Amino acid sequence: MFFKKMNKPERIIPKKTRTKDNRPFYIPQITAIEDKKRMRQDFVGPAGISSKNVMSVTSDRKGTGDIDKKYDVFRQKRRLTKAEAKKRYGHSYYEFISINKGSIPKIYSKDGLSNEDIHQREKTEENVNTESIIDEHRQVNSVSVDEFFESENKFQEENKSDVKEDEVLQDLVTEDENDKDFTPSDFEDDEEEAIDDVLFEKEDEEEINNPPEADEIKFSEDIDYEEYNPEDIIKNSSIETNLDDLENYQLPPLSLFRKTKESETIEPDWVKDNTDVINETIFSFGIDGKVTNYTIGPTVTRYEVSLGSGVPTKKITSISDNLQMNLSAVSIRIEAPIPGKNTIGIEVPNKIRKPVFFGDVIDNPKYTESKDPLLLAVGLDIDALPVYTSIEKMPHGLVAGSTQSGKSVSIAATIVSLIARNKPDEVKLLLIDPKKVDLQQFSDLPHLITPIIDETKVANESLKWMVKEMERRYNVLKKFKAVNVTDYYARRSNNPNFEKMPRIVVIIEEASDLLLSGGTDVEDSILKLTQKSRAVGIHVILATQRPSADILKGTIKANISTRFAFRVPSSTDSSVVLDKTGAEKLLGKGDMLLSENGLTRRIQGAYLSPEEIEEITEFIKKQKEPDYFFTHQKLTLEAQTSVDAEEIDELFKEVANFVVEEGKCSLNKITQEFAIGFNRATNIVNSLEKFGVVSENVGTKPREVLVDFEDLSQIFEGLD
Repeated sequence: MFFKKMNKPERIIPKKTRTKDNRPFYIPQITAIEDKKRMRQDFVGPAGISSKNVMSVTSDRKGTGDIDKKYDVFRQKRRLTKAEAKKRYGHSYYEFISINKGSIPKIYSKDGLSNEDIHQREKTEENVNTESIIDEHRQVNSVSVDEFFESENKFQEENKSDVKEDEVLQDLVTEDENDKDFTPSDFEDDEEEAIDDVLFEKEDEEEINNPPEADEIKFSEDIDYEEYNPEDIIKNSSIETNLDDLENYQLPPLSLFRKTKESETIEPDWVKDNTDVINETIFSFGIDGKVTNYTIGPTVTRYEVSLGSGVPTKKITSISDNLQMNLSAVSIRIEAPIPGKNTIGIEVPNKIRKPVFFGDVIDNPKYTESKDPLLLAVGLDIDALPVYTSIEKMPHGLVAGSTQSGKSVSIAATIVSLIARNKPDEVKLLLIDPKKVDLQQFSDLPHLITPIIDETKVANESLKWMVKEMERRYNVLKKFKAVNVTDYYARRSNNPNFEKMPRIVVIIEEASDLLLSGGTDVEDSILKLTQKSRAVGIHVILATQRPSADILKGTIKANISTRFAFRVPSSTDSSVVLDKTGAEKLLGKGDMLLSENGLTRRIQGAYLSPEEIEEITEFIKKQKEPDYFFTHQKLTLEAQTSVDAEEIDELFKEVANFVVEEGKCSLNKITQEFAIGFNRATNIVNSLEKFGVVSENVGTKPREVLVDFEDLSQIFEGLD
C-alpha cells in the first residue's frame, strides 16, 4: 500500500574548490595519472633520446598541420631545411640517424617502439666499443677523435650524470659542440595535455562523424571546396622547360582542380512539402494524377507525375503557372513526357543549391581512361551523374546564353578539358575573342596556332587560312585514300610520308559581333568549315549572347547539331538555340540544357575558377613555349600581297588619294565624285581596306582613314 522513499546514493561530481594553500582541488583519475606519469618519465624524443628532463611541452604548435613544426620544441637549435640536411647528412630527416638498425623494424611497425624495448636497448648497447661509434659517426659527420672526447667531457661536466649512448650520438649529430641541453619552459597547468598535443595527432572525431551541411547557396557566389595548394604541386613536380620533342611532357595533375567536400545524403524536408503541394494542386484542378517518384539533382529536383488513363499531358502544362505560384518557386520547367518514361517531369529549383566543381567531373574513370582526345567534361545531370560529350562526335557546337548565365565558364571548361588530356602536338586551338577579355587567360599556351585574336580583320583572315588548311588536308587524305583523320592515323601511321595532323578546335567567343562586323566573308568561312571540316579533324564552337535569327542563320545552324543552351531572356531566343522553348526557364550560373541530335538533358555545368585556370596554364607554360603556325602580322601581310594587281580597279589610286585628302571614306561621296555605281565603289573601298588605307566597316558611319600621303605612296610602289 505504501512505498518507502529510498534515499538515492549521492553522486560525487568533480568540482574544483579552493584549499588553504589556494590550490584547486579535484578528484583525480588514478589510472590516467599513472599512465601519464610513466609516459612522461620514459618519454623518448624524435631523435631517440631518453628525455627524463623534459617535463612539459609547449602547446602553441597545436593544429598547425605541420609535423616538422610540432617537434621544434625538442630541438636545440634552428632546424635545417630538407635541402640543407640532405646535402650535409645525406638524408632529409637527419635527426633520426642515431636510431640503430635493431629498432628500425619496430619503429615502423604498427605498435611502435615500447619503453621496455628502449631499456633493453640501453642495457645491450652499454658495452659497445667506443671506437666503433667514433668510426661510424666519422662517416656521417666527419667528427675527429679529439672533438669527440672533448664534446663528451663537456657534456658530462654540465650534466654531472651518466651519459647514455643515445645522448652521445645526438651530440655528434649537432653542428656546434658547445650547445647546451634544451631547457623547456615551466608550465604549471595542463603539462600532460601539452605532451599529448605534441606526441599524438588527434583527429577531430566530431568533424569526421558529423560533416558540416552544405552551405545554403541560393544562387549566390558562395563556394565551399577542399583546401589544396597547387603551388606546392608545381614546385615539387620535376618538369623540364622548353622541350622540343615533347617526350618528357607531363599532363597537368588532377590535384590542381578543386572538389566539393563529401557530405551525408539526407533527404531534406522541403522535398516532401513540395510533393504534397504538387499533389494538392493537381487534385484541385480535377486532374487524375499524383507524384510517384522524385530525383534530387545539384540544382533542381525533378518530380515525376503519373497520370490516369485518358488524361492528356496538356492539362499538366496548362497549370504550370499555378504550380509555380503554389510552390513559391523562381521558375519551374515541365517535361511532358520524360524521354523513355511514362511520367511527366516537373523540375523545381532546390532551396539549397549544391556547387559542382570541375574537379568533381574530371576526376572520373570515364574521363581519365577514355582514349577520345576531344572528350569534354560538361557537368552533372539531374541524377548527379557526370556528363561527358565528344567534340569529334558533335562535330560542331553552339553555346548561347545571356550575361551571368555561365556561358564563359563553360567555354573555359571546354578549353581546359582539351589541354588537360592532350599534348601540344596532339590538339591545336584557334581562339577568337572580339571582347578581348574572356579568353586572354589562355594566352601563350603551346597549344595555340596563333596568338589570341581580338581584331575582326585578323579573325577574318585566320578563318580563311583555316579553310585553306581544310582543303590541303583533304588533298593529303585523298593521296593516302583515307576516309577521315582517324582512319588516316590508324592505317597510314607507318608510311614514311606520314604527316601528323593534330586536331584543331576553333572557338569563337561572341560570334554574333564577328558575324556583324566581318560581313559575308566571315559567314562564308564559318559555313564552309561547318559543312566539310569534320573529316579532316577541324571543329568549330560558336558562342554568343545574342542568339537571334538574323545572326545565326539556318544555313549555319543546320550543320551544328549540338547546342549548349544557358538562360536566355525569352522563349524566342530559346527557339533559335534549341528549336524549342525551355531555356528561358533556366536558373543561370551554369544551369544549362544540352541538346545532342534532338535529345535534351538538363545539366549543372562545372565551375572552374580563374585561380585554377591560372595554375594549369602556368604548369603547361613551364614545359613548352608556344610555337605558332603564323603571327598576326604575317597573316595580314600575306592577305595584302595576295591581292592581284590585275583585280584592282583602275580608279583605285584616284579614290585612295581622294579619301586621304578628305580624311574619311564615304561611299556616297565616292559615287558622286567619280560617277560610278554603288557596287563598284564598294569593291574599291574593300580593296582600300585590304591594303590598310581605311578602317573596317562600322555600320552607317564613314570609315576612318588610317594612312597619310607618304604611306599611300609606299603602297602604290608595292603595286607597281
